[in-house]
Amino acid sequence: MTYYVPGSNASEVSIDGVEELIAKLKELEKLPQSIVTKAAKTGANMALDFALANLQPVNGDFLGRQGRTEQHEGGDLAKTMNLKAEKSPKGKKVYRIKAPWYTHFKDLGFTSRSGKKIEGSHFFKYALTKHYSEIQEAIIEELSKGVDKVVGPK
Repeated sequence: MTYYVPGSNASEVSIDGVEELIAKLKELEKLPQSIVTKAAKTGANMALDFALANLQPVNGDFLGRQGRTEQHEGGDLAKTMNLKAEKSPKGKKVYRIKAPWYTHFKDLGFTSRSGKKIEGSHFFKYALTKHYSEIQEAIIEELSKGVDKVVGPK
């Protein structure tokens, strides 16, 4: 295919392979949702795994409000955290880590009634900030595999 580029000395510029490139890009419009979903789930699972690795077990039972042991005994946080897919339009997939209500107190910390500051362990924050590039690379790699399946050489 030959194109005229304004401002160039040559009157015509020839680009080899443009038709094939345009055809491949049109094929990407029909990218299956399963490829996007698989890549998003890969990244979300990695984030969850890193968060669980940063979560340090607490000795003893979670006492609940005012120290009553009959409420929320145990509280094994690692067993209760899982992934939940959110509804999203085609071509986009969002996962969030589903966790019980007291996860935020363990992660961010809190102030007790006596005014004592209990520091959080920040296991969610560290899972994402310290491992962001690893998670991003895994998502991109998974997307690349899917795109290669759809648009790869024929």
